[in-house]
Amino acid sequence: MVQLMIIRHGETVENANNICQGQQHGCLSELGIRQARQLGVQLKEEPLDLVYSSDLQRTIDTANEILKFHPEMKLITDPLLRERSLTSWEGKAFPKNWSWDYLPEGAETNEDMLERAEQFIDKMLRLHDGQRVAAITHGGLIRAFWTVLANKPASEYFSWEVTKNTSVSRVELYADGRHRVVELNNVDHLDAETPGTMQHFS
Repeated sequence: MVQLMIIRHGETVENANNICQGQQHGCLSELGIRQARQLGVQLKEEPLDLVYSSDLQRTIDTANEILKFHPEMKLITDPLLRERSLTSWEGKAFPKNWSWDYLPEGAETNEDMLERAEQFIDKMLRLHDGQRVAAITHGGLIRAFWTVLANKPASEYFSWEVTKNTSVSRVELYADGRHRVVELNNVDHLDAETPGTMQHFS
């Protein structure tokens, strides 16, 4: 069994300005930095064996606030944890009146996202049985994780609540596939002045 914490990165400047990031790096906003620091303090006594992150800068910067309290660990970056590729939208404002039924040509599909989530879960079970792992990732992939963990089809991908910035979710992964969600989208570490934002993609 693997105890996995799934964490969304802090708010970015792009989040605050409705800019599509996708697989661009993004930059934590002042609020996002505060959120990440509060997350780090919350997890300072957390027993961890490994910390994984997407290889995009906004997750790396968030992960480093956790690692300040776990200096014996080195961050492991993994492109499986990246946000959805949104091709021609990236770096631009989201189109007006856009919907989930329309994404730019070449963007990753829901099926693509579920496949990446499944690959990461399989990797955790293969490499880290009996360990406690934190994975800092993005809102789009977190939805894919929930879809996979609930054994639902890709058509259910958008049925999940959007995750808040620096939210912490905990799951237990089992080799037989009977995974268990322990905690979902917890932002108790944020004070009233640093709420988690609710963008669709980050």
